[in-house]
Amino acid sequence: MTVLSNDGQSWLTKLERIGDKSACDRSIVFSNLGHLIDQDMLKEQFRHLDGNKAVGIDRLTKASWGEQLDENISGLLRRLRRGTYCPSPARITEIPKEDGSSRPLAISCVEDKVVQLAVSTILSRIYEPLFLPCSYGFRPGLNCHMALQALQQQTFRNWNGAVVEIDIRKYFNRIPHGMLMWLLRKKISDRRFLRLIEVLITAPVLEEEQSHSNNIGCPQGSILSPILANIYLHHVIDEWFTEISRSHIRGKADMVRYADDMVFTFEYQHEAKRFYSVLPKRLGRFGLELHEDKSQLLAAGHVAATRANQRGERLPTFNFLGFTCYWGRTRKGYWRLKFTSRKDRFAAKLKGLRDFLWKNLNANRRQPLNTVIRVVRGWSNYHGISDNKRRVGQFIYQSRRIIYRWFNRKGGRHPMIWEKLDLILKMLGYPSRWRTQSMFHSR
Repeated sequence: MTVLSNDGQSWLTKLERIGDKSACDRSIVFSNLGHLIDQDMLKEQFRHLDGNKAVGIDRLTKASWGEQLDENISGLLRRLRRGTYCPSPARITEIPKEDGSSRPLAISCVEDKVVQLAVSTILSRIYEPLFLPCSYGFRPGLNCHMALQALQQQTFRNWNGAVVEIDIRKYFNRIPHGMLMWLLRKKISDRRFLRLIEVLITAPVLEEEQSHSNNIGCPQGSILSPILANIYLHHVIDEWFTEISRSHIRGKADMVRYADDMVFTFEYQHEAKRFYSVLPKRLGRFGLELHEDKSQLLAAGHVAATRANQRGERLPTFNFLGFTCYWGRTRKGYWRLKFTSRKDRFAAKLKGLRDFLWKNLNANRRQPLNTVIRVVRGWSNYHGISDNKRRVGQFIYQSRRIIYRWFNRKGGRHPMIWEKLDLILKMLGYPSRWRTQSMFHSR
């Protein structure tokens, strides 16, 4: 049942009106947003939380917090309206990366996740109509495959140009709070709502049993971080590049961005060089730094690939969204951009599956096997795109061999035969076929 507020409107109706206003008038500044956060909205945000996520420092799961939902929501709303709400410290856990480093992940308590999701929902309604078509990350109805499709279409149009692959060093951890709040004030003048955002992004974190304040960055793992990261790069990169591509760059120039992963395409190589030379200064103005070891400028296009082939060479590859982007021939002999799973991440994922099973050598077989099958299915669904069928087939085959060795190591004197294993895997839904996502259509 939808409960109406005193003025006869539900929070959802008010939220839709804000989205409509933002779409109709790009110059509008919102001055009264706090009233959207009421008891019904907070309950709805709670329902949208994933109950399988890790718990915060209070060790409360979604189910346990929800046992006294009305009481908890009422108390939370009371503190929000009085301005006395203070988030609990977020627990930091390190997630290993393929290059041997790690990524800090912030895990908040259920109550704080509810508030983060409420604020994120409001910000999304304001900014979604403003975001440009080049942005694909963390947006409703858009995904990584669409970003890859857009990149391929852009390279079709630039036959003898250049590609610029950009990586921002530790982007999420280095977003300056002061600059972020300054950009938010361009669209929001509600001081209490802005103060709530500031309270959330400066919430303390608990790392190695030590609690300390968060003075810079939007921690990955926070529900609020994706929309804030998108808003920041919308101003810093998207709008800026759109403006200079119209007024300062000769020929066609496009970009595709998924969160902080971005690629720029240019019709002329000298224009790409000009852009690449000024980008570090632009990022520096907003407290960001170009990761030079992971950024590069490359020749690109059908003509460039043809000429390289005539010299007995291949155009250099680059990375985007977990794929290696390379130039390959079509059946008709034309050169176009193709995608294959990155070798390092391919190997790292298989190693992760192997290590996981070996850690569960003495556990009940069913649970770890179901976990591995979910991982294999998810990996295959994401990587199952045009030109990557062989790599997906290799992954499914290699994962199956890892499972086979695990069964036989666990089985002792009675080794598992392939026929019996295949029957078990089939019953549990192990993928033998997968749907290939075409890269030839985009929004």
